[in-house]
Amino acid sequence: MATTLPNDLALSSTYIPSTGSTFAVVYGCTEKQMSDIEARIRRSNEQRHHPLLMSGIFIELERKRVIFSVDKLVDEFTLKSDELESEPWNMDPKADEDGQKTQKDYLNVCRRSRSLIDHIQASKRQLSKFLDEIDEVAEELQSLGPEAKWAESPAMQTKLGAVGRDMRKRVQDIIREYDDNIDECNKVVYNTSLAVQTVWNHKMRQDSLTTTQISKANRAMAFDTRHESAQMRTIAILTMIYLPLSSVAAIFSMDMFNWEAGAGESIVSKHIWLFAVLTVGLTFLTLVAWRVGTQRSKDVTKKADRYFAELQRQGSFV
Repeated sequence: MATTLPNDLALSSTYIPSTGSTFAVVYGCTEKQMSDIEARIRRSNEQRHHPLLMSGIFIELERKRVIFSVDKLVDEFTLKSDELESEPWNMDPKADEDGQKTQKDYLNVCRRSRSLIDHIQASKRQLSKFLDEIDEVAEELQSLGPEAKWAESPAMQTKLGAVGRDMRKRVQDIIREYDDNIDECNKVVYNTSLAVQTVWNHKMRQDSLTTTQISKANRAMAFDTRHESAQMRTIAILTMIYLPLSSVAAIFSMDMFNWEAGAGESIVSKHIWLFAVLTVGLTFLTLVAWRVGTQRSKDVTKKADRYFAELQRQGSFV
């Protein structure tokens, strides 16, 4: 037996043709398995003299182990499918712990199902070899010499031949049953893939709804931006109209000009240079402050770009 399933066993058997005795040691038996082996040996009649009796019992124990594992796997998958079908799905992606747990459970069932398929296929290959061994043992029993007195009678030869044929039919039935078990496991794999795909489609639907909401929000923002840009354009037009008028009005309201100057009086005040100096100075300071602020922002951006570029180059050849 393989160790991929619980309660694995190992068998060592020796057959003595002269006495028709079989000495066998079964390793790793539990108390339940020991009781099962003893009960099967007590129930055997003519099979007790067959050389492959213990091998047949060993095959029956392996069959029980495989059937139990397959039934347990199918029942677990059925229960999880019923839970997925009956419980409402959580539409909140931030509270998707149940969905992640369900997905992990399904993946675990799928992995166990594939492992069980590999185990059953390996057991089938061993049973195919065992069928050949049954034929070889039947030929050897017919060719036993005079030292095997217990097998000389035609009746005993007939009984052993019938036991071998029954054993062969039983092994063939087990092989066909294993094929059905493989189909059950494959069904679990296919249905698990379908369930996982359904979960992914559900998540994609959530993402699609979120994307639709984002696009609607972006569309609303675009309309608002368009409306605001139209308002800014209107403000700019009004500014271009009223700014020259305001400048002219400010000039005429200044004390720097004496529009009603008499003879010998100057129209322009002698302090007009102060107006020009302050205007040029304040304009220059404004431009310098704008230039310094813009350059500092560019320097910070370049420094950040160099930093991230150095991080990306770490661990590379170039």
